Amino acid sequence: MKQIVVAVFLALFQALGAAAEPVAVPLAPVPYTLLLPADVAARLSTAPISGPFAAEAEAAGAEAAVTVLYEPEAGSRTILLSAYYFPEARFDAAQNPDEPPPFGKAVIRDGGKVLSIAGPHDSIYDAGTPDADNVNAASTLIYEASSYTKAE
Repeated sequence: MKQIVVAVFLALFQALGAAAEPVAVPLAPVPYTLLLPADVAARLSTAPISGPFAAEAEAAGAEAAVTVLYEPEAGSRTILLSAYYFPEARFDAAQNPDEPPPFGKAVIRDGGKVLSIAGPHDSIYDAGTPDADNVNAASTLIYEASSYTKAE
C-alpha cells in the first residue's frame, strides 16, 4: 500500500511539474520567444500588426512587430500584446514624456536594440474565470525580461 501511495504522489508531482514548465511562444518576425505557462501558451497565436499601428511603427523605425492573440474558452480572439523591435535610438526618439509610450514598455535593451511590449496590466475577462487567470498570469510575465529568450 505504501508503494502505491508513493507512486501516486510521484506521478502527481511529475504532472504538476510538467504543467509548470514554460513553453516558448515564437514572436517572429521579432527575434525573441516569450516563455509562458503551457496552459496560457496553448491559447496564443501571432499575427502581423496591421492598420494604422503598423504604419506608425514602421514610420517610427521599428524593424519588426507582431501581435499576440489570446483565444478565450468562449468568444472571439483578442489582442494580448504587441511586441516591437527597434533600434534603441529610434525607440527613445519616439517617446514623449507627456504621453503614454506609443510602443509599450522597453523590456530588453541589448546591443543597441530594444524589445518593447504593449499589453494589458490586468484581465479583460471576468474575475475568477480561467481566461482571467490566464491573462493575469501572462500580464505579469510579459513585462519581465526573464520571460524572453533571443531567437536564433
